[in-house]
Amino acid sequence: MTPHLQNTTLDVVFANLYLTALRQGTAAVAAAPSAWRPLLLARPDRGIAKLQFALAGMNAHINRDLPVAIVQLYQATGGAPDRSDAHYADYQRVNAVLEAVETRVKAEFATGIIGVVDAAAGQLDDVVAMWSIRAARDAAWTHAELLWNLRQLPKLQNDFLTTLDNFTGFASRGLLAHVC
Repeated sequence: MTPHLQNTTLDVVFANLYLTALRQGTAAVAAAPSAWRPLLLARPDRGIAKLQFALAGMNAHINRDLPVAIVQLYQATGGAPDRSDAHYADYQRVNAVLEAVETRVKAEFATGIIGVVDAAAGQLDDVVAMWSIRAARDAAWTHAELLWNLRQLPKLQNDFLTTLDNFTGFASRGLLAHVC
């Protein structure tokens, strides 16, 4: 399978994990993965900035869902997550695109009336500053490699995923904290 086709498949698997979490969380928040629960519980809270919700969603989706999606992809297509693989190089190229978009979005938050509001928001910049798409995606690949290598030890693999899920939820709670 070509890297482009494989990454298209990864996109579909990745998106389906988000849709599943959303469907589960809409039915009952406790049914969603732990990584998504803080975001789902905080939705009605108008004291949290939209940017914080976006970061918490990115946190859950990249840090919890992306490693699972990578493992599911390799289970379906063969091979194994490996940093020497051409698919990994293609995966890394996505970082530059995402960082360019992230830079533009952050610049929009720093100009005009939004810049004034941002300055008034106080510590919100601290929440934004601790987020890095590249670092999150790098960690996601490492977690996928771990999950992949733990597949022969299903209990340990499940325990690791549960810990990753819970830790990601913990980070989201921090991202969703009231900062003003």
